[in-house]
Amino acid sequence: MIYEDDYDDDRPVKRISANKAQQTQFGSKILKQAQQYLEDISAQEHAFLIKTLEQLANEEAYFQTLSNELNQPVGAKVANDALNLLHFWQAIHQFEDVKSFNLLDVINGEDFQRDLLSAFDQLEINDQEERRKVLLESLKLYKLGFYTGCIPMLYAQLEGLLTEVLLKHGFLKQQGNKFVDVHKIVPGLKGSEIKSLWHKSKIACELNPYFAELAAYKMDTSSTVTMTRHNILHGTDVSHFHQGRSFVLFIWLFSAIGFISTLRA
Repeated sequence: MIYEDDYDDDRPVKRISANKAQQTQFGSKILKQAQQYLEDISAQEHAFLIKTLEQLANEEAYFQTLSNELNQPVGAKVANDALNLLHFWQAIHQFEDVKSFNLLDVINGEDFQRDLLSAFDQLEINDQEERRKVLLESLKLYKLGFYTGCIPMLYAQLEGLLTEVLLKHGFLKQQGNKFVDVHKIVPGLKGSEIKSLWHKSKIACELNPYFAELAAYKMDTSSTVTMTRHNILHGTDVSHFHQGRSFVLFIWLFSAIGFISTLRA
């Protein structure tokens, strides 16, 4: 369900002709390597990967979506977040006994945190040092198992990063506590005032169409992670504060940062 403060008008958004030509999907080195890894993976390891994701889906349904993405015929298009997950799945090769490998523990590992922070440090946004501190605190909360604190923080950072990018590129303008749609891309807004992530996601796709490929900014019913966001942040859903949801949000955050770091004003 998309709530009223996430959605205002189903009329087409205004197209920005200057950005229509920017149809290139920014394929990072990590995504390309993960795609190749998926094509070369052994049948035994692939079966174990799919089994692992399907077991995790018992707690967080979105793992079934990730499993489906990684269980397609060779050459099929694979979602950005699934490829990023596969990149970190490769930590399994550090274990002599693969049965002792826990995918959800990857977030606590040096490889994930190094890659996440390296990508973040390439950003050029306001309050970057303060946001880095928030990111480090979210990692600490995850390690401690405090998912009720970690999950809202990750949802907030995903929206906050998008807001900063739109401000930087001149698609949003801040007026006091309000954010204004500079190019009047989203229809039906009083005073062109932006009030939700749905609005920002629509505008972001005019900045660069690849934003539509990022699961974190798909404001639809394609995943429970998106569908339950509103109620979690407004305090009416307390049933999804678990490790699986936190893990997915970290993968989404890594995917978003990895792409946003390639954008230049």
